[in-house]
Amino acid sequence: MPGRRDGADTLVDMKEMLLVGRGGEGVVLASQILAETFARAGFFVQSFPEFTAERRGAPISAFLRWDESPIHRRYKVRECDVLAVVSPSPPPPEAIRTVRPGGLILLNRETRFPQSGPFHVARVPASRIALDNGILSSEGRPMGNMAMLGACVRLLMPDGLAFLEEAVASRMGGAAAEANVHAAREGYARCTTQHTLAGDTRVESAHDLAEPPRAHVFPVSTTDSRGRHTGTWSLDRPVLTAECNACALCALFCPEGVISRSDGAMAIDYLYCKGCGICAAVCPVRNAIAMEEVPA
Repeated sequence: MPGRRDGADTLVDMKEMLLVGRGGEGVVLASQILAETFARAGFFVQSFPEFTAERRGAPISAFLRWDESPIHRRYKVRECDVLAVVSPSPPPPEAIRTVRPGGLILLNRETRFPQSGPFHVARVPASRIALDNGILSSEGRPMGNMAMLGACVRLLMPDGLAFLEEAVASRMGGAAAEANVHAAREGYARCTTQHTLAGDTRVESAHDLAEPPRAHVFPVSTTDSRGRHTGTWSLDRPVLTAECNACALCALFCPEGVISRSDGAMAIDYLYCKGCGICAAVCPVRNAIAMEEVPA
């Protein structure tokens, strides 16, 4: 059942949204709260996630649809009107290609995005807002999902901030609600759109290609795990220091088998290292392995 229509007088056809990020960044939670926000404004909604692997740092997507009428589609969003990139890192090209001409890309970014295409670009310093409000993950990283929601509402339903605040407070509850509501308000206020400049790099969408890629009805994987560079999932990575004596105990315990010894020295294959930190935990030599944050 749809809710009230107060503050949402303009009705639109069904819209589809793709939210992307990494496990542990609150992508699924963001899609659920935004769905509740649209529901409170009187829309029919649909929200569901897609996991590559249920672990922190793994790529994750969430899909959201909203319409003035009941939604009958029952499959993931293949082309979207809105792409929201919750991670502070740049959006992957395959995600950009899902945006329909005239669509919107919202980025968690403090500086200008130097690329353009047949879409609009907006940005909000979501991670900075989260850091300022003390909204951090268990690892101490800023969680920009609430600020992203504030920006989404400003761009998609400008009169709907009150609905978002209600949805955040309802979902978060307790002391956490106040900080998250404040972050959503800041995201709403600090969201900016950008204009195309002559020096921007042109990004091709699927509609720019001579033969847009077709989705298989029954997709079948033709590669094994070696074809997936799971090292891109890492939030942290081990770094070998000069203290390492190449005892190879880390290689023995590495669950991914990415550490090896060659010519008397240890080496790590970062294409597949997931940054679990087991090697650093079992290393018998103090400071031989340091865990460092993977740059965005």
